[in-house]
Amino acid sequence: MNLQEASSYLGAVRAVELACFRRLGERARWLEPASCVRWAASASLAHAWRATELEGLLPVSVGLPGPYELTVLPGGVLGDELARALPEAPGELVGGEFRDSPTVSGPRLVVDLVERLYPLLAGEYARHLESPGPASDGPMLRCMGRAAADLEAIRADGAALCIRHGWSATTR
Repeated sequence: MNLQEASSYLGAVRAVELACFRRLGERARWLEPASCVRWAASASLAHAWRATELEGLLPVSVGLPGPYELTVLPGGVLGDELARALPEAPGELVGGEFRDSPTVSGPRLVVDLVERLYPLLAGEYARHLESPGPASDGPMLRCMGRAAADLEAIRADGAALCIRHGWSATTR
């Protein structure tokens, strides 16, 4: 991977993290049961932390696209799953608030993220860690490793929540 390819890749992963931060944060207070609210709020903040860490890896050199040009949601399976699991808004936003304060199924959301979206996102981190290119260096690999470990910790917390309550893709 050359510098341009690595930057585009990192920007796409950062865009997914930012979208998850915003969309999950928007939904957290409407989730039921309360255990899902706590998990979603924590997961949302973890997405923000990872996005911030990834931003520091994006180039700032003259002649290269900057962080905002590179932070673009990917297409493909990851983009499709993000749109399915966390669509833009679960209800109509009016003045920063949901008009009808919808109740969002906490178990369904947790299961979708833990079993579908997070494994895809983890795969993106692993792909970069397994095949670093000339543009990769020690700090980049450390940052990506930390982000991947953090995602796994959040996924494991969500999986434990699912196990405690007996939720799975077939019982939501």
